[in-house]
Amino acid sequence: MTAMKDPQQMGSNFQKADDSSVSPSVDSMRPVLLQGGLLEEDNGDELGLKKRRLTAEQVNELEKCFEAETKLDPERKTKLAEQLGLQPRQIAIWFQNRRARWKTKQLEREFSVLRANYDDLKFNFESLRQEKEKLAME
Repeated sequence: MTAMKDPQQMGSNFQKADDSSVSPSVDSMRPVLLQGGLLEEDNGDELGLKKRRLTAEQVNELEKCFEAETKLDPERKTKLAEQLGLQPRQIAIWFQNRRARWKTKQLEREFSVLRANYDDLKFNFESLRQEKEKLAME
């Protein structure tokens, strides 16, 4: 994750609040939509960026595409971004995050299977050990 840049270095993406008043006006506290779907609240204090959530329709469409293919070629990414009204970078990040979540879930499933196999083997081993002890006592 990168450090937040000074608003003056970031160019015209930020709207500066009027510094002439002691308290920020209602107008200066309204959120400003930035390029890429981020919201900025400029209340005279430090700039705070808010993440805009995807709509349910956007998420459903992204999930459908992910089921079909977990990695997108640049052409498909651009087409999907236009279709959903998002930036191609947002699509790329969503897919990257979704692959990471999928991998985590896959590891959890594999661990569960391995754990069940281990528990079965342990039970069988203990049963055989007890049977061996009984036979040794006879």
